[in-house]
Amino acid sequence: MALIDRCAHRFAPLSLGTLKGDHLECGYHGVTYDCSGACVRVPGQSRIPPAARVRRYPTAEKFGLVWIWPGDASLADAAKLVDIPQFGARGYGISRGYHHFESNYLNIADNLLDPAHTSYVHRGTIGNAAAEDVPIAVEERGDVIVAGRWIDDAPPVPIVQRFACPKGNVDRWQLYHLKAPCVSWVDFGAFDAGLPHTAEQMANAPYRVLSYAMLTPETERSTHYFWFQLRNFRADDEGVTREFVELYRSTFDEDKRILDAIQRIEDRSPDLAPVRIASDAGLARLRRIVERRIEEERAP
Repeated sequence: MALIDRCAHRFAPLSLGTLKGDHLECGYHGVTYDCSGACVRVPGQSRIPPAARVRRYPTAEKFGLVWIWPGDASLADAAKLVDIPQFGARGYGISRGYHHFESNYLNIADNLLDPAHTSYVHRGTIGNAAAEDVPIAVEERGDVIVAGRWIDDAPPVPIVQRFACPKGNVDRWQLYHLKAPCVSWVDFGAFDAGLPHTAEQMANAPYRVLSYAMLTPETERSTHYFWFQLRNFRADDEGVTREFVELYRSTFDEDKRILDAIQRIEDRSPDLAPVRIASDAGLARLRRIVERRIEEERAP
């Protein structure tokens, strides 16, 4: 469970309080709440005011994260969380971390449906010039948007060269998935040029990484960015895991630098309207889905 971070007494943040067993004691005057959000103790008096309770939010623990449902509690359904069959599976290693972005969550989600930016923003790690003019295909699979492309018979990008050591050109895929509004995964990998582009070949590729990002909006201009990668090689190698943590931290630092700067420009000029190009097809669909869901929530 999760409680709103505000004591009913004088609104002190409960996060500054103390856990005592299954109870949470406010750090200001000791007003104490149980797991349902009901007040169970007010120091110095036996009567507990009927209004002394705080809102409780349904939660679920999965993939090493706590998921919070901030809406109507009766609609919470953990079965609707994204399915990740590779998480914890034999043969897959994991690296993980966290970023704080000074950017609206939708600008970050746009970036997570945008394979085109890798050729420019991440040229030293997961991108190179070979993909610059390769078109991006976009489709919707239920509530998931997929924007992706194959870059065939091209030099390997630095990270593939580092870990797969191909002897020549490769066929490489970038498949960006986003489950609206805030869960993203990028399926990225490569194998020898000319092999069939099948699910079996992808599963057995010498280099395949599934990079997940879970966004939690903090304010209209800031976002918590939780991430992890699942890799199909050297799964138990702690040195590779540490290297991946640093590599993806650097990669997301590159995204953060661009997106934080965009947020500052939007703050200064809120009436700006972006010019859309072909590679924006995925984010255009995302924005329409989010707008539709907001309208549905506003409906009586």
